[in-house]
Amino acid sequence: MMTLFHWEKLSPTEFLQLQEYITYANKKLKDVLSEFTGDTNSGQYKQDEAIDFARFCTFINMYLVNVPEELCRHLFLSFLKKTGKGNAGPPPTLGSISERNPSTVSENEASQLVRQATVDNGRRSMSQKSITSILNISDSGDLWLRQSFAEKGRSLLRRRSTDIQTGFISLKDVVCCLSLLEAGRPEDKLEFMFRLYDSDSNGILDASEIECIINQMMTVAEYSGWDVSELKPILEEMMQEIDYDSDGTVSLDEWKRGGLTNIPLLVLLGMDSTLTDEGTHLWRLKHFNQPAYCNLCLSLLLGVGKQGLCCTFCKYIVHERCASRAPAHCILTYCKSRKVSHPMNHHWVEGNCAGKCDRCKKFIKAYNRVTGRRCRWCKITLHNRCASQVNPDCDFGEFREHILSPLHICPAVLGRKRRVQADLRDSETGDAGISEITDDGKQSTETGSVSGSLKIIPSSSSIPLLVFVNPKSGGKQGTRILRKFQYLLNPRQVYNVMCDGGFFPGLQFFKDLPRFRILCCGGDGTVGWLLDSMDKMNFEVRSPVAVLPLGTGNDLARCLRWGGGYDGENLRKVLHHISNSTVVMMDRWQIEFSSTDDTGDDVDPIPCDIINSYFSIGVDASIAHRFHVMRERHPEKFNSRMKNKLWYFEFGTSETLSATCKNLHENIDILCDGVALDFSTGPSLEGIAFLNIPSIYGGSNLWGDTPRLKKRKKTNQTSKDRDRECSSGSMSSSDLSLTLQDVGDNLIEVVGLLNCIHVAQVKGGIQAGRRLAQCSSVVIRTRRRFPMQIDGEPWMQPPCTIAVTHKNQVPMLMAPHASKKLSFFGFFRKQ
Repeated sequence: MMTLFHWEKLSPTEFLQLQEYITYANKKLKDVLSEFTGDTNSGQYKQDEAIDFARFCTFINMYLVNVPEELCRHLFLSFLKKTGKGNAGPPPTLGSISERNPSTVSENEASQLVRQATVDNGRRSMSQKSITSILNISDSGDLWLRQSFAEKGRSLLRRRSTDIQTGFISLKDVVCCLSLLEAGRPEDKLEFMFRLYDSDSNGILDASEIECIINQMMTVAEYSGWDVSELKPILEEMMQEIDYDSDGTVSLDEWKRGGLTNIPLLVLLGMDSTLTDEGTHLWRLKHFNQPAYCNLCLSLLLGVGKQGLCCTFCKYIVHERCASRAPAHCILTYCKSRKVSHPMNHHWVEGNCAGKCDRCKKFIKAYNRVTGRRCRWCKITLHNRCASQVNPDCDFGEFREHILSPLHICPAVLGRKRRVQADLRDSETGDAGISEITDDGKQSTETGSVSGSLKIIPSSSSIPLLVFVNPKSGGKQGTRILRKFQYLLNPRQVYNVMCDGGFFPGLQFFKDLPRFRILCCGGDGTVGWLLDSMDKMNFEVRSPVAVLPLGTGNDLARCLRWGGGYDGENLRKVLHHISNSTVVMMDRWQIEFSSTDDTGDDVDPIPCDIINSYFSIGVDASIAHRFHVMRERHPEKFNSRMKNKLWYFEFGTSETLSATCKNLHENIDILCDGVALDFSTGPSLEGIAFLNIPSIYGGSNLWGDTPRLKKRKKTNQTSKDRDRECSSGSMSSSDLSLTLQDVGDNLIEVVGLLNCIHVAQVKGGIQAGRRLAQCSSVVIRTRRRFPMQIDGEPWMQPPCTIAVTHKNQVPMLMAPHASKKLSFFGFFRKQ
């Protein structure tokens, strides 16, 4: 039986899903293409033949991981409809009408097709009364109804004539379209497209080949929300001007030269997220919720979708057609000479300044023309007439404490460059850290950052903030936060950890500063990655780290009062919280595994050897491992928090019935500070957790607090020392009920879990775990295979011996207490 579909293009949700898969791809499209075609010559691509659905699925599965079959079908049919190369299969058996071209079918014939399909389907799923009603409508004399039925008939015929099993699409078009969505430099993408469509390998493209490339660009632009009517004339004009020698063909040099000077095309290809040249705008396509005006032609930006381009660094706004004529007067991020005595001046950007004037406190009427101006650094907003009454010197506004002034950044001397390379070689960074800096002192990252050839002049008046953002955390939140911080601060103090070589470039750039803070925007895994990188940098004095939670559980951020997740709040509020935060020391624990048996090659890799939050064995790790395995196989089923919770509920229910970790205490031995835990007198356990912080499972307190302990915290200041003395040596429940949990007490808490229902009760805040010990070192010996997890990363571990010892303490920033708003009834209660 034929598999028939009707699909004109991908839906917006599926296009975003495709972008996510390409973001997490482990291979480059260029390498996949060479492997797929068996072409060892990576410089030329000769793929003129079309591919069917089976080979298309093979190519997609080689490039992307676990792509849903439905998405593959819809993507294949989108190219099939677009190219018109679909090879129709045998028509359905609905009479001779089905064998004809849909455009040649008359109204009566199309209506007859609908009637026959309605009767056939109705016999299976509809009542006879409903069928008769529909057929009467088709026989109606109403012209509109008859034309509607005729169009439905033609549509039905088109659906049945599209056979996914016999259709063919162009491999070139698929690769060109996917390359636009892949990360990389624009010049590399342009060269890749040129090589792809240069079929005869003569080094030139003719008009038809260029038109094929432009068509793929237009398709991706339409999916991305561009105004295609605005973009099309820009690309057509570029095609007319790109032939510089007027010979009727385009060479590679002409193609790259024309593409790299076309701003909208560069935005479509994916501009770098960090600046390379001083004064150069970083454009991005944007939808404006309020009326916006072009800073160049002074006219209103029109359109329903994304109306124009906006600079991420200075908020300069232009039409797509005006971008090439926009002056390169973006902000300067460093000073070219160290001998600068004059203060920093305001950097004014005119227009689109809704709000009140900071000078006269009157509203700026920015809805009907380009009026008003705003300083990019201090964010002051003024009328044009009030600007002359303000001091031209800029003090960087309310966030002067966090901003790294361009006057404090200057080019580094040659000796400094060599010393940077020597420091990296002496540190324990390995090959990854050394490869980030070349012989001339510049970073060899994808974005071409020049922070390696610059140095910071320390200043006593500020404590600059070093920001690291993981754009893959929190869906699209990471990318938006990266852009916002690049506007609020100096772009040279904001780093994308996925594109800028990890954490080493930023840490190396700030290494010689005596005082600075670090903000890590990501999940608990990103924070652990940062702390490991700081260990390898061998800082004399470590800087404190604040956390902007973008992950799923965010247990570390919760215990430091940064919240359970970023909900889109104003980042200015986050900067104020960092200014008022306090430094606390947090323990980190080294965990080592030694296998007791020869388990063979079928062993899961251990995710890390450092415990920042918690380590657990048993029932909770089993649920997390099932969730992890299912998400790796079918990532499309885990695209929302609600679905994730439902999956956790399903795996928890199945774990309750199967009880894979039943009587765990009979197959495990634990020594806490040399004292063995006795499990014979207590209830049976299915899980054991080792806690460093008072948060697990997304905000649950497994150690638990009792009312007696809360009163003791307020009245007895010396209880903490006494509790430490009795906790490790004495394992009685009376002693453990009085012990305190602290992230910096050099002690780790051991807690038992009875079963899966007990885990659910802990998650709901109904009960706490069974306190077993509080100690400074742990030795664990397992006698069978158990699921384990470290900071939310699960795996299956065969029998082994585990040693947990204290590694070090790191400074972390704890957010201030949230100010509670006093309610109406609370006011009278207070009185």
